[in-house]
Amino acid sequence: MPSLAVVRESNAKFSPPTPPVAIFLGGTSGIGQGTAQAFARHTKGNAHIIIVGRNRAAAEAIIATFPKAPNSKYEFVYCDASLIRNIPEVTSALLARLPKVNYMVLSSNVLPPLWDLVRGVQHLTEEGLDRSLATMFYCRTKFVLDLLPLLQKARDAGEDARVLNIASAGYGGPIDFSDMGMRKTSGVLKRRGISTTYIDSTMEVSVRAPSSASRSNTTMQIFASRVPGAMFSHNWPGLVDTPVLPWLLRTLAKPVAISIADSGEYMLYALLNGRAGAQRSGERGDDLGPAGYYGGDEVRERVWAHTTEVFEKALAAGSAQSGVNV
Repeated sequence: MPSLAVVRESNAKFSPPTPPVAIFLGGTSGIGQGTAQAFARHTKGNAHIIIVGRNRAAAEAIIATFPKAPNSKYEFVYCDASLIRNIPEVTSALLARLPKVNYMVLSSNVLPPLWDLVRGVQHLTEEGLDRSLATMFYCRTKFVLDLLPLLQKARDAGEDARVLNIASAGYGGPIDFSDMGMRKTSGVLKRRGISTTYIDSTMEVSVRAPSSASRSNTTMQIFASRVPGAMFSHNWPGLVDTPVLPWLLRTLAKPVAISIADSGEYMLYALLNGRAGAQRSGERGDDLGPAGYYGGDEVRERVWAHTTEVFEKALAAGSAQSGVNV
């Protein structure tokens, strides 16, 4: 487990030969903000950084802290990433105008009020999905799926293609195949364990071909043409003093939580130093190995079948509402 000094020293050596393109989904506050600022700082502004989120004012304030260089290009893209139907509009625009994507950091998240969290009260989106699960899992997964071609373009150019999914790696749990949408599942820790296993499974699908039995599914075929040499890492950031925490939890955690800035350094270290393929990293960017892992071939297939079904239903409903094809 590297120290903060070692992490900073390693990050300071980051010097890509050409200006990289980096996308931060959920980078308008908290851990995503800290990671985006660390990325901008260590590239000395020689990068194209895109912050995707809902709060333009917050994004512009963060961008104002980035160093300026002749090759600097910073922008904000609006997206309510709690609704699956919103993702294709954003990703299709990015596909149309970006030459590549080298780095992608996913940290979008929303937590219900503390008392609702304790009682297991679900807050549903307009698409009928648990809001936390939709934001942390379904929408992030759809975002990565859509932008795989841009990661492939980076690899074709001999450059890095790395995805860091910041959630709860190492805290997985067994899945109830009869309740894949977790509509009947209660308990904070149990729900976290299941959603963690979902993320582990889909990050693996990104770098492994599905079984032949699954290849009739169009979306699975897209993942089957995965990105060789790319990194897909699921990360646990540890306890961070971030605004996403309910007020009481944040107050109690302050004495032991690390700052957003320090967390950003650790997350950047995890983004830059992971090996190719699917992996899971801890709060200091270190490899977790098999700790808290509940995946496997059957789980991977079942989770992805469920996920693609959710995508299809959400996009079909969104297309019917808007009157256009998504």
